[in-house]
Amino acid sequence: MKIVDKTNETWKIGDIVIDNDGRKGIIKKTKDDDFVIVRIDEKHVGDYFSGLAYEAGINMYCLQRKASEFYKVNDNNGNEEWQTGDVLKHKGSNDIGLIVESDIHEYCLINITTNFIFTNGYDNIADLQKDNREYWHKVNAKLVIE
Repeated sequence: MKIVDKTNETWKIGDIVIDNDGRKGIIKKTKDDDFVIVRIDEKHVGDYFSGLAYEAGINMYCLQRKASEFYKVNDNNGNEEWQTGDVLKHKGSNDIGLIVESDIHEYCLINITTNFIFTNGYDNIADLQKDNREYWHKVNAKLVIE
């Protein structure tokens, strides 16, 4: 298993991002041409950088560096964007899965407590997601490997 650094995601205006504490925001550009993560959740009222923004930067690169705890969560059509290292929960049970890439470059979903492989290997994450999104959804989780 490899640890994935999600800080190299490409953000753009309109992307929805979230952190592991559930702070959710949308990337916007201010009238001064700064980039900000504008709060869109209701549970973190008052927990923001300036006004309703969680974080601000003079350009997108700066914003992503300053807000490294945030990661992109969807494709702006309400569909989750799955990536290697994402933690998933089964919709009908308490099973927790992790998306991993095998040593032969196939993607699969494994149970992180029993190491049972839930799915066969897929050539890409899009196919893995297409076949499993009816049963699994991404959760905000921090995986700690000891």
